[in-house]
Amino acid sequence: MQAIVIKELCRRAGDHRRVAAERRARMRMRLIESAMIVFAQRGIGVSVIPEVIAAAGVSQGSFYNYFRTNDDLLAAVSEALSRDMVQLIESVVGDIEDPALRVATGFRLYLHLARSYPVVAQFLSGTGLTLVGKKSAVYEYLPSDVKEGLKTGTFDEASADVALDMVAGAGVIAVHRMAQGKTTKDYPERIVRAVLRSLGVSASSATKLTSAPLPKLVVPPESLLEKAQERLAEMAEPSNLRA
Repeated sequence: MQAIVIKELCRRAGDHRRVAAERRARMRMRLIESAMIVFAQRGIGVSVIPEVIAAAGVSQGSFYNYFRTNDDLLAAVSEALSRDMVQLIESVVGDIEDPALRVATGFRLYLHLARSYPVVAQFLSGTGLTLVGKKSAVYEYLPSDVKEGLKTGTFDEASADVALDMVAGAGVIAVHRMAQGKTTKDYPERIVRAVLRSLGVSASSATKLTSAPLPKLVVPPESLLEKAQERLAEMAEPSNLRA
């Protein structure tokens, strides 16, 4: 009998720890969603902690249980966003054998994702070169593809670092322009086509690579892209504006 009681107490304790961990994960993600929105609106040049606390609807003490500084927040948002975008893109391009087609398709998907989620484009535009080479999805996702393309002669003999910088630089500018709403429908394809040409791909091949139908991305409702867009809509509701 005593063994049964002990087992039940252990089970309850395990359930309690699991529930507490899930609650902490939800709170941390709420802060990340709010921080992404505030960074997108304000940039990274000023302290946004008070605004994030207000946007998330938490106490100052609760906030500091998770983050201490602007840099902590920025790193968390960048890591979560990069992870979500890389996983989404890799899920549909990972099996493409041709490195040039992988780069073209992945880069196009990245730009179209940014344009489909304005808060993402605004965040990436606001952070700009700050994240390049650190938490950038480009630097996490493209190195092996670019190196393979260089090795097989698909791309020219420019170093992998230069090739990556060219892709990342074009991505930063493209996302910034899309965040301003001043691009044509085929702007992502035109950017990717120009990048491919700069990597040594012929004009006809670059056009073919950027004309192929894009695979459909299914963005999970729990992803940062969806959650941040939902939070932005909530914050824009009249009741929240009056609060």
